[in-house]
Parts: sequence; C-alpha cells; structure tokens
Amino acid sequence: MAAVISSAAQSLSALLRQTHLDDHEEVLKAANAALKKSKSDLEAQHVKVVALLKLDRFDDALRVLEEGGQQLKERAQLEHAYALYKAGNSAEAVEIVGAVDRSRGMLHVEAQA
Repeated sequence: MAAVISSAAQSLSALLRQTHLDDHEEVLKAANAALKKSKSDLEAQHVKVVALLKLDRFDDALRVLEEGGQQLKERAQLEHAYALYKAGNSAEAVEIVGAVDRSRGMLHVEAQA
C-alpha cells in the first residue's frame, strides 16, 4: 500500500513539474489522475483542492475537503477556511480561523470573512 501511495506521489510530482504554474486545469487533471491510482493520496487531494480554488470552484473544493475527511481538513486549514468564505459561509470560516494558529494567510481570511 505504501509503495502505491509513494508511486502515486512521485507520479503527481512529475506531472506537476511539467505543467505551467498558471495552468490550473492541468494541475487538476494531474491530481485527478493521481487520485485514480490511490484515492487516499493526501498530497493529491490537497493539490486538487488548491487547483479548484484557483479555478474559483469553491463548492467543488468544499466537496473534496468533505470527502477527504479530517486529515485533509487539518492539512488544508487555510484552503478550507477560504473555500467556506468564498462559498458564503463566513461564520464557519471564522470558526476554523479561530481554532488554528493565526498565520498571515489565516488573518487575511478572517479579515475578509
């Protein structure tokens, strides 16, 4: 199992190196391809959330976060709070911000929400 996850992570890394930083659709495709190999690949799930946010697909990002479970939500707290804020759930976004370390990014989300 660990070998499959490691292989998927390496494959995702290789695909991401081939894409342009502004090509979020390609990043999303690469993350989806990695997730086909291993649905539990936390790195690929996180990359997918970020790509969806960059594409202004906030409800889709929230769906991926929900499907990814608590481990993904803990890893992507800033992204989770931002997606909630952009989807119109400011109160929930502020709850997340209040429950974590207050990094610069979290302070920005809190101020916007």
